[in-house]
Amino acid sequence: MDKMTQALRALTLLAILAGCAARPTAPSSPSQAAPITPTLPLLILPTITAAPVTPPASAPSDVAALPTTAGSDVPSPTLTTHTVEAGDTLLSLALHYGVPMAAIQLQNDKGASTLVRLGEQLEIPAPAAWEGASPYWIVYSVNSGDTLGEIARTYGTTVGEIEAANGLSAADPIYAGQLLVLPLRTLAVARAPEPTPRPAPPTPAPWPYETVRLMNEVRASHGLPPLAYNETLAQAAQLQAADCAQRGWCSHTGSDGSDIKQRILRVGYNPASWAECWAQRQTPQGAIDIWMDEVPPNDPHRRTLLTTWLTEVGVGVAQTSWGYYFIADFGKPR
Repeated sequence: MDKMTQALRALTLLAILAGCAARPTAPSSPSQAAPITPTLPLLILPTITAAPVTPPASAPSDVAALPTTAGSDVPSPTLTTHTVEAGDTLLSLALHYGVPMAAIQLQNDKGASTLVRLGEQLEIPAPAAWEGASPYWIVYSVNSGDTLGEIARTYGTTVGEIEAANGLSAADPIYAGQLLVLPLRTLAVARAPEPTPRPAPPTPAPWPYETVRLMNEVRASHGLPPLAYNETLAQAAQLQAADCAQRGWCSHTGSDGSDIKQRILRVGYNPASWAECWAQRQTPQGAIDIWMDEVPPNDPHRRTLLTTWLTEVGVGVAQTSWGYYFIADFGKPR
């Protein structure tokens, strides 16, 4: 029972008692029978003001307010995880998953490295993000003194294509260590520099022999016999390497229009069969890696290194503005 109700009941009781006290006694004689009107005392009721009731405070919530997100019918791209197996290469993974090599390099913070290691776990981005890109797109690490024009000429692309692939404008400078995506169309021109060039020795003179030594190690791992080093083939290869360095770019065609057979005939090698590989790399190991990093059936250099129909090889090396030209001339004498 609240206080207001109790007070009202108490006042009512007092009023009743007061009325009873004023009731007249019976007159002693008829002359005294004048009616007496009972008078109730004036009661002043106290003003009772109900105390304001404060509503209970809401308990604090531990759940942060979530932003309202507009619905979308387009699912977000997902990543695929791939564990590198024997025989996997960066290019074979790019071809298998339908993304450029650059997408895998960037997703996995590989810089300009093209190497994948057995057991390595790689994140493969969704192809939708790279729609229209060739699998041969690759990451290039800018060297000191590089210009977009030189990079474009070296890798068989254009300045405009490089700028478009990297969101650059003509006013944007490039700097040493910057990673650029090179929009290449074929593997033949994918001669991207290694991320951290190794110091070159004082002279590359021993490198032709080192290149053949590494080549024969690869052959041995495939159960193949070694190739014999041939000084005559090496002479033809060295002339072609110097020719490439002189003109500033390289191919299997000499600046005079000669092909491999014509060049080895000139130096006195009479072949029953012949072949040639070339690369622009920093080291002999880099040359072997780029030749072996090919995926059948588009693997002419790899098949040449693993040949069973050629028996001899000679190598030429010439320094260029970036790295060295490595020319390997193969033959089987008549």
